Amino acid sequence: MLIANLLCFIVLMSVQMSLAFASAYQSHKSIYYAARNYVNTQVIDNNGSKAKVIIGKLDSRLKLKRCSKYLRAFMPKGSRKLGKTTIGVKCDGVIPWSLHVPVTISKYIKVLVATHQLQKGSVLKISDIQLKSFDIATLPYGFIEDIKSGTGMKLKRRVLTGAVLTPAMLKKPQIISRGQQVTILAQTGLMAVRMNGKALANGAIGDRIKVINLKSRKKLEGIITMAGEVKVKI
Repeated sequence: MLIANLLCFIVLMSVQMSLAFASAYQSHKSIYYAARNYVNTQVIDNNGSKAKVIIGKLDSRLKLKRCSKYLRAFMPKGSRKLGKTTIGVKCDGVIPWSLHVPVTISKYIKVLVATHQLQKGSVLKISDIQLKSFDIATLPYGFIEDIKSGTGMKLKRRVLTGAVLTPAMLKKPQIISRGQQVTILAQTGLMAVRMNGKALANGAIGDRIKVINLKSRKKLEGIITMAGEVKVKI
């Protein structure tokens, strides 16, 4: 009976010592929570996009003294805000410490993709493109979020079905050539005057080019409109 009581006492003391030992150290769970909370509140913006956060595991052998203050998370200098990155977690307590927690941040938004194979030189129509959800952390060459930004643009190279369109793939198609006769639009308030002119440079929609008024021979500068006119200020 004495031996049995002694064994129970030893087991109880061992459990209590283990609990005391564990409570002296910061739990990994609390470190993960600090990192995740920082990502959700400070890194991922709340613009309606879907995000997924995966917190990497710390070495199970890592023992850090329990912090006497609340843990503080931060973004280490040079860390990315998407993809595989790290979030710093530090203790500013009596026994300070700091470490980096591995984190993977995926952010999903709708970007422009090709609905079918598109040839180099094609001018994009609405039927050529659509919006599809992608993890932008996997799109290092950029992306386009608006169908209007793609419509009417010219492809610099062939694009495969389902490929994400990037700004580098597109250019504004030239609609006016040097020497071409154009319509000059001079507008002020509700009054608009149109006159015949000649382009002195090549240009695409939105480009600023010089033109000459064929009647007055006066040189003007204006912006090419969607209608192919050159709008000048008067």
